[in-house]
Amino acid sequence: MALPQYSLKVPVSQLQLGMYVCELDRPWEGTPFLFQGFPIQNAHDLRTLQETCEFVWVDRRQSHTVTPLSASLSAGAQAKTYAVDYRDEVKTTEPVWREARAVSMRMLDAVKFGKELDVGEVRRAVGECVESVLKHPAATLWLARIKQRDHYTAEHCLRVSLYAIALGKALGLLPLELEELGVCGMLHDVGKIKVPDEILNKPGRLTDEEFRLMQAHTTYGYQLLMANSEVPPAAVDVAHTHHERMDGKGYPRQLPAHRIPFKARIIAVVDAYDAITSDRPYSEGRSSLEALRVLFEARGTQFDEVVVLAFIQLIGVYPPGEIVELSTGEVGIIIGFDAGSKLKPRVLIVLDASKQPRPERVLDLARNPLDEQGRLVSVREVKPSGAYGIDIDAYRAKGLVVPG
Repeated sequence: MALPQYSLKVPVSQLQLGMYVCELDRPWEGTPFLFQGFPIQNAHDLRTLQETCEFVWVDRRQSHTVTPLSASLSAGAQAKTYAVDYRDEVKTTEPVWREARAVSMRMLDAVKFGKELDVGEVRRAVGECVESVLKHPAATLWLARIKQRDHYTAEHCLRVSLYAIALGKALGLLPLELEELGVCGMLHDVGKIKVPDEILNKPGRLTDEEFRLMQAHTTYGYQLLMANSEVPPAAVDVAHTHHERMDGKGYPRQLPAHRIPFKARIIAVVDAYDAITSDRPYSEGRSSLEALRVLFEARGTQFDEVVVLAFIQLIGVYPPGEIVELSTGEVGIIIGFDAGSKLKPRVLIVLDASKQPRPERVLDLARNPLDEQGRLVSVREVKPSGAYGIDIDAYRAKGLVVPG
């Protein structure tokens, strides 16, 4: 098979969104592909290629990926550029995250001081977030794991927006629908501005009266957003209904499942996930794995089962930014994984077996590394955010640079 010089043979495990597939390792006939040559546009394309082929040829001229294609693409070269590639993605997406964070804080300040909510500014920030999620999903979700206790509500709204956009994409929503969903996420908790701080930040259990005041944030949000004609109706509905339950036992109106909007069902899931994994005045954040277990157990009763299962698939057992302890006792931060190797992520090792800082290095569990006793290294335990004093934002600021 004669192929032009600009083509590059790539194992399907190393394919990326944006690559242009010009030839397969088998005849096109009998494969699910309609066209002989196409760009990889979504996760479905990737998965189909990985299930159909062992390797393909990629047209370097027509490919538009995060990592420039090179004829030197190989297992060895890839191992040395993991951190650089991921650093570049985070560096590209960080300005979008920081601007959206600033918009979220200005939005809540406006509501707090009775000023007009700038819906146009929120839409613009969310539009950038949608583009960021579509281009750099893993890096964007990494940034969504950065948390500061002092700005919980503003950052929570942003994280819910980012998670919702990524989940909406996985559920097949179109870009304009993703933008509206992102706006719903940004605005879903504006009503909390009307809840007294001593209730929001109370370290102990709320009294019945305090809990009723907390629940009222859904009604406050509905009223605040209804008063602004620029707010999308979907965002008004989501602010009002994101704490309703599939079994009809939610609040504020105990709606039956068929009356809960689909976007509210999405926000309900990602809102709960972020709350469970975040430090609050009354509880420490739990690991992503624990949060997913809680969601799974509440599927069909509190949460929409289809949405929960899609979110679990999206986040995975070991999402980027999660802190893990390995079977060696070393501790690291997950920085990604290859397609088809979600259970064997790449880990940036930052603490030794004694839990002391050590020079960072990347360990790819998909390459089946062995410990000193010749046993496979594996993830022993997933830790909550901030475990062992690890600040993932500090590593983000360093750019995840690993000595070569």
